[in-house]
Amino acid sequence: MDPITHAVAGIVIGSKAGVGLSVANGLMIASTLGAIAPDFDITTRLWGDYVYLGQHRKFSHSLPGIFIISILIGAILTPFYTALSFGQLFFWAVLGGLSHSFLDMFNSYGVSLLWPLMKKKLSFNLLLIFDPVLFILLLVFIYAGNNLIINLWTIGIFIGYLLLRILMRQRAYRLVKKNLQNEYPDSKLVILPLRFSVWDFIASLPDKKVVGTVDSIKRKVRILGCFDNIRNHLGQAVLASVLGKYFVDFTPYYHISCEASEGKYVARLMDLRYRVKDRFLHNATLVMDSDLKVEEAIFQPFNLSRKIYLNI
Repeated sequence: MDPITHAVAGIVIGSKAGVGLSVANGLMIASTLGAIAPDFDITTRLWGDYVYLGQHRKFSHSLPGIFIISILIGAILTPFYTALSFGQLFFWAVLGGLSHSFLDMFNSYGVSLLWPLMKKKLSFNLLLIFDPVLFILLLVFIYAGNNLIINLWTIGIFIGYLLLRILMRQRAYRLVKKNLQNEYPDSKLVILPLRFSVWDFIASLPDKKVVGTVDSIKRKVRILGCFDNIRNHLGQAVLASVLGKYFVDFTPYYHISCEASEGKYVARLMDLRYRVKDRFLHNATLVMDSDLKVEEAIFQPFNLSRKIYLNI
């Protein structure tokens, strides 16, 4: 989710502590800081996008990371809120941190909540990075204060909204399956949120991937591309490289293409999650010689013109 939504979620949690909206409410300050602190990993961008994207939503969004961050928040705030104990401030900071990772799990980027035991990012693929309905409901929570009736109604509406999103995604799934059933009947399908009623899809088969969009309200399916998979020694060499391992760790939805050029192999990797118009956002290029020894490894985040050369 976006930073503003996270901050508002932290305010909602802290405002329910009984003191209300005030800088004098140390519990609200703790929960708000806890809710925005996991995204402080953006500071790693000082070392470049390769470092930042390689660890974003990992340690700082994990359970150990949330607890360590909450300890720091509690220690920093304790001298300013002497009427509150370190344990209280720590607890509410943890609640804020958990809200951050919980909300982030609803979009397609996901979080490594169980790091380091499990590096895989957990994702529900359900909400947008900025979801206006969720944001409005959080504002209603703030407005409601401790009004039990309004709070219960808001919780009910939020649960209903999540169920609606699930039904919309299921409908999108069925629409794509029906559209692809003749040509690609055995495809494994993933549906990712793009806009309110529009979803991206990735259909995986042993020999190819089909990507496109589907509108669950207008019932329109659009195929954007069909990419052949590499399942031979070339693909294995790409995945065994430092760049290949990084890319697979970075995204669970990737595609590798490879072509021979002037006695060399040029492999291209694409993150299939995010697009700008019809261009995939994150890419990489690997150049290997005829013996499959890596000669050049380039990570291309956000734009093909942005090139980060890896030391090999």
